[in-house]
Amino acid sequence: MSDWHVDVPERLFEEFAHLSGAGLRAVHELLAQLVTDPRDPASSTEPVAGAELRRITTRPTTDTGDRITLLYRVHAPSADQAGRIEIIFMVSGP
Repeated sequence: MSDWHVDVPERLFEEFAHLSGAGLRAVHELLAQLVTDPRDPASSTEPVAGAELRRITTRPTTDTGDRITLLYRVHAPSADQAGRIEIIFMVSGP
């Protein structure tokens, strides 16, 4: 079991619904990777004071070659709660 869970806001549901099957698979693999280590070296930090914002991009999808970039915020775990990975924004394209 991981010490992290992912929150996706409802406003992004429609964006995810427009992804191809391979795109959804790529995002699923990326989220599984983030739940293991949200500060993965493949991600990069964004210069925002007071919040840990990070960005990570999938490999090109197998069907369209699109890459999907997620901007997310890391909320560190506390003694009684798991950490949270809060998806803020998603961009998809070539």
